[in-house]
Amino acid sequence: MRVCFISGVISRSGGTERVGTIIANHLANRGYDIRILSFWDRGKPYFQVFDNIKVDFLLDPKTEGKLYRTNIYPIVKLHNYLKRNQIDIVIDIDTALSYYTARAITNTKCKLVSWEHFNYWAMKLLNESKRYKAKELIKKKASALVVLTDDDRDEHIKQYDLPNSFVKTIHNPCMFENTSNYCFSNKTFLALGRLTQQKGFSMLLESWALVEKQLPDWNLIIAGSGELEESLLTQKNNLGLTQVSFPGHIKDVERLYRNASAYVLSSVYEGFPMVILEAQSYALPVIAYDCKTGPKDLVLDNVNGFLVANGDTEKLAQAMIEFAHDEERANNMSIEALKSLDRFNIEIIIDQWEALFKEILAN
Repeated sequence: MRVCFISGVISRSGGTERVGTIIANHLANRGYDIRILSFWDRGKPYFQVFDNIKVDFLLDPKTEGKLYRTNIYPIVKLHNYLKRNQIDIVIDIDTALSYYTARAITNTKCKLVSWEHFNYWAMKLLNESKRYKAKELIKKKASALVVLTDDDRDEHIKQYDLPNSFVKTIHNPCMFENTSNYCFSNKTFLALGRLTQQKGFSMLLESWALVEKQLPDWNLIIAGSGELEESLLTQKNNLGLTQVSFPGHIKDVERLYRNASAYVLSSVYEGFPMVILEAQSYALPVIAYDCKTGPKDLVLDNVNGFLVANGDTEKLAQAMIEFAHDEERANNMSIEALKSLDRFNIEIIIDQWEALFKEILAN
């Protein structure tokens, strides 16, 4: 079976490219003929691609950038690529790409799987017209839509009037090595991510203003870089916070995880937050907003962490304070954090992808 994964730009370092590459690599290890096609040629893959996978590029931005705007040019070129390479199943790792792929598979034997890495609510919030059009084409032309959570599956079925069998939930796998060297006494809450509106770090600082008054010996680290760095630093100073630091972009995130007591996720929205899986692989309890989507699939309230009403800064502060006052419960949560990773084992996830392929080709 020949399977082609299509990425917008495979040289990006985002979670979509990371997970897409992981699934492609492990399918190749199971004997599938795998190709990765990057819509734009902006450099080599950021993440490791196994040697038995061929990486191709569809468009050169320097010479074909204007032709891309005609819409028909990339569709014809993609159609010829799929036909020439006799692709059986093509997987768009970004549903926006299906705007082109759904048309390009016409008069080929190729089946389309569109893979949503965000969620319906994020799509609505971002209000991207091309993504809406792509979803309508997916409904008509694709063989399956893969989403990351059951919440998102239910919403897509409802909003697009899709058959239950058409929308599949396949979680992202956990590829992080587990470690149980947990130390509550570090007295540090950790948050990682781009300093953007999506990550909700402004709300986290509001919560921390309440926490710092009651936990003067605890610290908060917000690691990352981005366009809101200056405004967040200004907010920190205006709130008079002394126990919060912004170390910027850190390559050695392992050191941060090992020195943390808990991970805090304050995002406005997510798709399937891999950072929670990574934190849990370091045995960290997670305190997270119940945003759309993902946290409630990963965090069991009062078991491996705390799940807090989305956007409620007071409740988030209360959860951190409550956590810091109960070391025994924190240690139990740490044990449960590691246990909760079992259902995201890569072999289980690849089994689900294989089952989807067989179902598609059988139909």
